[in-house]
Amino acid sequence: MKMGSFSQINNNVYKFLVAGFPHNEIIVDDIKKYKIKFVYYIINLYYFVTEYGIDILSGKKNWKDSLAWFFTTSYISLHLNRLIREKHKNKKYLFTFQTQSLFNGKLEGIPHFVYTDHTTQTNKLYPDIDPGQYMKSVRFIKKVEEKIYEDATMIFTFGSLITWSLINHYKIPETKVVTAFAGSNVLIDSEKNTEKYAKKNILFVGVEWERKGGPILLKVFEKILSKHPDAGLTIVGCSPQIHLPNCTVVGKIPVEEVAQYYNNASVFCLPTLREPFGIVFTEAMKYRLPIIANNIGSIPDLVENDYNGYLINNDPQEYAEAICKLFENPEKCKQMGENGFNLSESKFSWQLVGEKIKKNIDEFVFQLNEKEKKLINTNEHKN
Repeated sequence: MKMGSFSQINNNVYKFLVAGFPHNEIIVDDIKKYKIKFVYYIINLYYFVTEYGIDILSGKKNWKDSLAWFFTTSYISLHLNRLIREKHKNKKYLFTFQTQSLFNGKLEGIPHFVYTDHTTQTNKLYPDIDPGQYMKSVRFIKKVEEKIYEDATMIFTFGSLITWSLINHYKIPETKVVTAFAGSNVLIDSEKNTEKYAKKNILFVGVEWERKGGPILLKVFEKILSKHPDAGLTIVGCSPQIHLPNCTVVGKIPVEEVAQYYNNASVFCLPTLREPFGIVFTEAMKYRLPIIANNIGSIPDLVENDYNGYLINNDPQEYAEAICKLFENPEKCKQMGENGFNLSESKFSWQLVGEKIKKNIDEFVFQLNEKEKKLINTNEHKN
């Protein structure tokens, strides 16, 4: 069960489920395609105003995001849960599997697994954002999110921060939570480009310029230009207005076209302010790029200081010094990129993610089958 593409992630989830369970039929249910009657939207207006109205009017939440919050009420989610149960009523599945935690795909009597990249409560853990901008309503947390985690047989997370949040914020038993990580969505070219490390080209890949720390990166790049006037900055995924030299704004492009920019960059820098995991980091690692990033979220899962990059405490001067250090030592830049590639091969591939998830599902389903066999044998013995 999914909601849309989930940034291309659901395609990879489908592939590893098919590979992991070749003798089973995988039925895909896209909740985003469910038809909701107009009357329910009218009723939802009350919940939208109740749950998010004050925050939007007071400026805690951006009014431009009102439509998104309209579809993130507890009422809409609970209605979707009812539709899911009605659609799959009395059907026998080996297990159900959902991505994200915006709805509850649990069906009665069937093991249910959740794979998610975030929790609402983790928004409180980012030092440089106002969590109120991103927090779902208290009612959503109580009526929807907590129930999703409570009902799940097991929860797979993208990173250790989410695992920590489930255990500490939501009081989910450690035995129910597994950090499975995630893989890259970009196809990797087989040919390595070793000349790129001397080009002094910084790459930024992100759709949300502000949240991904774009304005901070411009301050960083301005400092870098004073030392390295031949340095370049390439921005992929968004189209901000920039008034600095040597900047290339590519904008939003198909995922298959992103590879060329990874393959021609020297370093990858994303001073993001809020990051549950960051698939782009796994992509940069696959292209052997050293990573300069903010020391928040699950990024420490991906970046080891002075091994495959540098973790910075959101200081433009520190960012600039770290990047200049790499510009002045292309061999170190290359070695860090190689280290990152090796790290990604050992932890961050969809094959490895799928194998870890399958192993845990298999163990549970096997234990369940053994219990059923014992129960049947016990009943036969009594008879």
